[in-house]
Amino acid sequence: MKLPFSHPWVLIPTAAAILVTLALALRAHLRPGQGVQVVGQRPLWQGLGLAVMAAGLGLGLAEPRWGLPEFPRLTVHVALDASRSMAVPDAQGRSRWEAAVGALDRIWSRPQPGIRWGLDFLTGDDIPVQPPGEDRTLLREALRAALPGEVGSPGTSLGRGLPQLAAQVDRDLPAVILLLSDGEETWEAPEEALARAVAPLKKARIPVCVMAFGDGQAHAVPNREDAAAPAAEPARSTAHPEFLAQLAEATGGQVFKDGEDAAGGLQALAAGRLPLPARRSLQPAHPEAGAWIALAGLALWLLFSGKPLARWRPLLALLVGLAAPLSAQASGPVWAPPGVKAWVAQRALEEGNLTAARRWRPRDAKPAHVLLAAQIDLRAGLPEEALKTLAVLAGQGTPRPVPAWRAPALLLAARAHVEAHRPEEARALLERLLLEQPGQPEAIHDLQTLVKDTTPPPPPNPKKPPPPPPPRPSMGAQQDELEGLKQRLPKPPKTPGGVKDL
Repeated sequence: MKLPFSHPWVLIPTAAAILVTLALALRAHLRPGQGVQVVGQRPLWQGLGLAVMAAGLGLGLAEPRWGLPEFPRLTVHVALDASRSMAVPDAQGRSRWEAAVGALDRIWSRPQPGIRWGLDFLTGDDIPVQPPGEDRTLLREALRAALPGEVGSPGTSLGRGLPQLAAQVDRDLPAVILLLSDGEETWEAPEEALARAVAPLKKARIPVCVMAFGDGQAHAVPNREDAAAPAAEPARSTAHPEFLAQLAEATGGQVFKDGEDAAGGLQALAAGRLPLPARRSLQPAHPEAGAWIALAGLALWLLFSGKPLARWRPLLALLVGLAAPLSAQASGPVWAPPGVKAWVAQRALEEGNLTAARRWRPRDAKPAHVLLAAQIDLRAGLPEEALKTLAVLAGQGTPRPVPAWRAPALLLAARAHVEAHRPEEARALLERLLLEQPGQPEAIHDLQTLVKDTTPPPPPNPKKPPPPPPPRPSMGAQQDELEGLKQRLPKPPKTPGGVKDL
């Protein structure tokens, strides 16, 4: 059973503490003459309040998760079986390799916002090809440069390759492994390979989504061109899609039928519509829910504490009054220390979450925080607001010695004037910056961009025509580049052909 908590183990000691508190409260209630009680004290209700406080603290520490993320985010590590058995032509008239490459091409041809892709080849070991990124052109070129059976060790070992790939996945980030294979294990028994692969994947909480290729019948494996009788792999190959289905079920992944199904499923994972393991979940955590429950328990305990603590009861009205402005923070600015607000806003700005960056925008007078607030205003398309924010730092006076924030402030102000269609003011600010700090490279570059050369270009000389543009790379040059990439990939050991070769 999957609980929607980041740390569900916290609920066990919390439940024990609640039971002990309720038992002690019931004991004090049933034996009123055994202890000292004050006027107005209700032990049973006080125990209930302490139990509610413990429940709130445990719930907050367990971090319940619900809702959808503000923007999609997922890293997909593509693991493509590159053994020689993928050359078997039993995938609806095509080889298994061609069917797998076609499925990946259909996935990458669709827009996938927020998804980063990495590529590894699985043979006897894991061979990293491309680190996670958003450039799908490099991934396609790497696929075109490789052929099954010509990369890495012979055979397929999912029990060795998948743990090696899991060790490269970043901890706690939303990530899955997309395995495209025929499911044939040639290094060990399928049960042993499944056990070796599942254990580290479960420990790292990485689901494996699979796509199986092959019809499940025995077929002859095509020979390599450089070996007449290879013996490193079996002469016949049989696809095992049920093995891949067991792997996906054991790790909490999915089985995709084709490229369209995989594209839709991965996008649903990135958008939070399908669940990921709790440690890698995209659902927002809400520890504040536990804080409110604990506050309600404290209020219940104070309410039935008796006459000596009656003076504390006005605090309940104050806490209830604070609930209204705190609950309104979801749509308005959040109160927090300036350093905390600046850190959260900077992180949100780096992740491209402009809504959260504007919500946590710092408003104090610290120079670094003022620069950050101006960057947020510019990113939001509000140059006038950015100029108002920078007015404190980009004034007419020049402080001596010139502080480190002076140049970024003038550069941001010049950029705001350009976005507000006032290039003359931007030029004046850049000239002032060059007077204060001669040779400032960014100011020189921006000023050269703004200053237009008014002198017309000389007329073309008919006796000396301009050189023609460089030709586009030919198909031969592109093929040479792909051959170079193919040569840089590790080669399998050559299989001896006979006694003479030995």
